[in-house]
Amino acid sequence: MFDTTISRRLGIVVAPFTAVMATLAISTPAVAQAEQFYFFEETASAFWSVPHQCADGSTVQATLLVLSTRDFESPDTEDANPTARVQYQAVCSGSSFSWVGSALPATVTSTESLRSVTATGSGTVRDNSGLTHQVTFDMAWTAVGPLETSVDENVSEGFSVNISTRKQREATADGRVTFDGTVLVDGPNDHPTRPAPFIRTDEERTTRMP
Repeated sequence: MFDTTISRRLGIVVAPFTAVMATLAISTPAVAQAEQFYFFEETASAFWSVPHQCADGSTVQATLLVLSTRDFESPDTEDANPTARVQYQAVCSGSSFSWVGSALPATVTSTESLRSVTATGSGTVRDNSGLTHQVTFDMAWTAVGPLETSVDENVSEGFSVNISTRKQREATADGRVTFDGTVLVDGPNDHPTRPAPFIRTDEERTTRMP
């Protein structure tokens, strides 16, 4: 008698509770996830001064820039195709000679905390008269300055949060660049007026709310 009464009471209580839980499971929507985005870029830059003979026989100091880049964005964790920008400009009286390889294939390696970067590679460049040339480069940057960090946070209407982080070190640079087989530079950076060599990383972290 006792067991039968308890069972009947439990049946009255449990059945409605189960029905309520089933209704909640059906009516509760899935929780939307925030969208995460990450971008990373590392650059190393240096300038050299190169003697250049002009068409009239005079000599001017040309400017040579080598700037390596590796970057990627989520879900990637490394750049599969790093590049280097190699650029040359000589300003002569009444004329100039210049060429640029804006994204030459490169092998780029770097160490933690921006202590060093190396970049090697080769490619074809076009000068300002339309002719093509072969360029090679083998560069190394070594940090000499303290690590400087800046962070900028931007909130957009409460739905998007973007955090930009830049880290940079002053560095020395040493390397060899050839142009159609002729050595342009082979040694440390030496440009007297251009910015000092540096190693830098830029990171972008963005969270977009659902």
